[in-house]
Amino acid sequence: MYKIMIIEDDCSLANLIKESLEKYNYQVCIPKSLRNLEEEFKELKPDLVLLDINLPYYDGFYLCRTFRRESTVPVIFISARSSDMDQVMAMELGGDDYLVKPFSLEILIAKVKAALRRVYGEYSTANIAKTEVNSFYIDEEKFRIY
Repeated sequence: MYKIMIIEDDCSLANLIKESLEKYNYQVCIPKSLRNLEEEFKELKPDLVLLDINLPYYDGFYLCRTFRRESTVPVIFISARSSDMDQVMAMELGGDDYLVKPFSLEILIAKVKAALRRVYGEYSTANIAKTEVNSFYIDEEKFRIY
């Protein structure tokens, strides 16, 4: 079961997202305080983060950079900011995807599934069995030598 951390200051939206994700058997965590997000992130070790940009103590850009120092966890930004520059900044600072509010929950679920599949599932490079011998790589699944 994947753990998803929702960092959103709108409690009603965070709870709506939480309920939707739990229907797909994800374990969802909404931080107790928006003041200690870095510590909660380290304790939770989520498999994916849904991150708003406009937050009361630290903005999402700062938090994403901070998370990237510790982890390669997928980060999907969810924000009312719709400018190209905000979306580019989100991606340049380590974000994996961006969703503009208001959004459909079906699109959010699809993006969550895609990110998890890409990082941990069938498209993950971590799942490819490779053996290195001198300067050769053996792909054990495809029976190829590179």
